[in-house]
Amino acid sequence: MNRCFSHVVSVALLCVGTCIANSAELPAPPPKAGPAYGRNVDHSADWQQVGGDLIKNFNNMYHLCILKEPGQAYPYKGWFFGWASTPANTNYGYKFGCDMAFAARAKQLAGPWEIYAGDGKWDTTMNPKTWIPVLVAQGKFYNSWHNGDSSVVKVGAKYYMAYSSTGFNKDMIPFGQPGDTDSDINCIMGAVSDDGIKWSPTSYPILIDPRNIGQKPIRPGEYMHPYGIYHRPSLMREGKVWRLWFDCWTGKDMPMGYAENHGNFMNPSDWKILRGIDNPVLENYPNPDVVKIKDVYFAYSDPGGYTPLMPSYPSLQAKFLKDWASRKICESVSLNGIDWAPLGFIERDSDGQANQVPVAYVEKEGESSWIYVNYGLQMFGDYRQDRIRMKRRLVTDKQLADYRRLWRSKYPEAKPR
Repeated sequence: MNRCFSHVVSVALLCVGTCIANSAELPAPPPKAGPAYGRNVDHSADWQQVGGDLIKNFNNMYHLCILKEPGQAYPYKGWFFGWASTPANTNYGYKFGCDMAFAARAKQLAGPWEIYAGDGKWDTTMNPKTWIPVLVAQGKFYNSWHNGDSSVVKVGAKYYMAYSSTGFNKDMIPFGQPGDTDSDINCIMGAVSDDGIKWSPTSYPILIDPRNIGQKPIRPGEYMHPYGIYHRPSLMREGKVWRLWFDCWTGKDMPMGYAENHGNFMNPSDWKILRGIDNPVLENYPNPDVVKIKDVYFAYSDPGGYTPLMPSYPSLQAKFLKDWASRKICESVSLNGIDWAPLGFIERDSDGQANQVPVAYVEKEGESSWIYVNYGLQMFGDYRQDRIRMKRRLVTDKQLADYRRLWRSKYPEAKPR
């Protein structure tokens, strides 16, 4: 695949007659420049679009986690979340809950995707009014509002899910409502399933900062607490170890943290945060997702701070929308999942305000590996995302070798996993 960030300096030497005879005296040609890497390097040309809108017609949804099970009629399974046909999913009639997780399936990655519609039925028409959630709020102080960002791994015959959870906190009064004293609380839950449809959640969050329970926000009327706010998990199983990347709040930005579990996935006590708000693995890296090709880890995120596309917005919303519109999907690599080297960013689609909340999936084709990244397309002048799309790029052995050299040059003392 062509790499637009590769700068190759070519020198044409016209050597005839005595020039050839005296070639040893000629200056050596300039060395070829390697690929440029870094957060501000545009790598968009590496990526190609896959299909059209994979899932659409919804109110506000994103984060399609994909799992492949070869040999089945529908080998591609997926889980995504948000608002289906109405804001906050009010049409379902649950006492608690807002964001909910839904299941999808497809015969091909590019679709068409079908959405679970209950009782063994699947919607093939992209009609969100028929969609039935597979994960909803439980009404606990840590799980009464937002449930989603599913990251699913299958081990043996069971599916394991880590997912974001938000609750009304100790006073059980939603953030912003009269009488609320402690804002909402953000944490990460786990769940297990035999079929990917019916899920049994953990008895308590697998990652939660107890200092946030009942705690006042940083400033009256604001949402954020000074500790933790764990969210957006990315789950991986390596050997006998569960590995989990997530984002958190340091008081300055949303970096990527890291946790492990060497025991029982469903036991919250077995989960240990190894890199948290005091020593995150990568600064300003919200909504992380991590995959692996051979010995190289790839992490995706959608940090802000880039120059936003700013149409004429109402003045009261300009700052809010500018922050959303300044986000781009970024890519980083690592040999241990802890120390990361940024590669570059992917430019937004031209018909959307921003591409957000990337979720990666790796598939081999012969000796080659492709990384697929799906994302939500944010509407202009809005915080909502109204389509889920996908891009992919080829990862060659030569590129993997380049990434290894890049990582070792950046972290000469670090040890690969």
